[in-house]
Amino acid sequence: MYPEIYQCLADRGQVKSAAVLTGIHAGARCMVSDNGEILCRESGVDWAPYLSRIMEAKETKVLAGDGQEILVELFLSTPRLVILGGGHVALAAARLGRMLGFHVTVMDDREEFVSPARFSDADELICGDFSEIPEKIPVRENTYYVVLTRGHAADAECVRHILKRPYRYLGMIGSRRKVKLTWDMLLKEGYTQEQLDSVYAPVGLSIGSQTPEEIGVSILAQIIQVKNSGFSAYADPEVAGAVLAGHSGVMMTIIKKSGSSPRGVGSKMFLDERGKAYGSIGGGGVEYASLKHALLTEEAEVKSFSLSGEDAAGEGMICGGKVEVFFEPVGKFAENTDSGEKVLA
Repeated sequence: MYPEIYQCLADRGQVKSAAVLTGIHAGARCMVSDNGEILCRESGVDWAPYLSRIMEAKETKVLAGDGQEILVELFLSTPRLVILGGGHVALAAARLGRMLGFHVTVMDDREEFVSPARFSDADELICGDFSEIPEKIPVRENTYYVVLTRGHAADAECVRHILKRPYRYLGMIGSRRKVKLTWDMLLKEGYTQEQLDSVYAPVGLSIGSQTPEEIGVSILAQIIQVKNSGFSAYADPEVAGAVLAGHSGVMMTIIKKSGSSPRGVGSKMFLDERGKAYGSIGGGGVEYASLKHALLTEEAEVKSFSLSGEDAAGEGMICGGKVEVFFEPVGKFAENTDSGEKVLA
């Protein structure tokens, strides 16, 4: 089901999937929409008893009950940072966003403020009136919006449109007085206080910022805080690319961790049929041991790796702690007739 997951992810920016970890149906998956509709499923599993708990999960986690373990994964594509306004703070925010791995879009209604020479760090530049946001900026769920326009009328125009679409973060610059004026305007138009409370305004963490660069740091720090508030199965472009290119192999996912380990729950690595690895679940000993085990994987299973004590010493692991890795064949094993060894195909 990984090709379907990654294709849906490319279209929407976010998707939720669930996989059986144990028992005769280990490895069976389903993919669900935000409203609880099962988009696709693999046969043999009745997902109905688990659907409500799958929908309630806001992060990648293992659900246990009735002798069954289900891994729920929130897949997120490369996060998108959309900056509305092209001033000095936007310059700093775009530069930092690109450095932190975001796909950066900048929109302004003044052509000279969104020129390639000005925003060399941006992936996409849009010149247009902010009323054109619905037409010019596609809806993607894994998006972080920062409103940095030059006036509260334009701020309100941006917020109007963004509140009508899904988003991971929405922040608006301005003094408390400017924010209040904007909120009063939107409340009169029918927007609810609950909607406005979801907006980070004034934007950024309170770190005493004064320069545009310092304000940019405070904004991106707040975005990182929101982004990392829950575990997700970040879709490494290399992993997704290998699967969508038709490679078969074994997918490895960290499903649980304790103590000190380099990567979090949801981290993925893929070993293809040629023995090439994509992504990472931490490097070092745990990754080496996982790759060795992947070559022996014939069916979905969970394996624990100790990162401390004698087991860790034997594998060269020095971080301390423990991780559990879920191994899923993507494709089938074939017999190498020349050497008699099992290889991926």
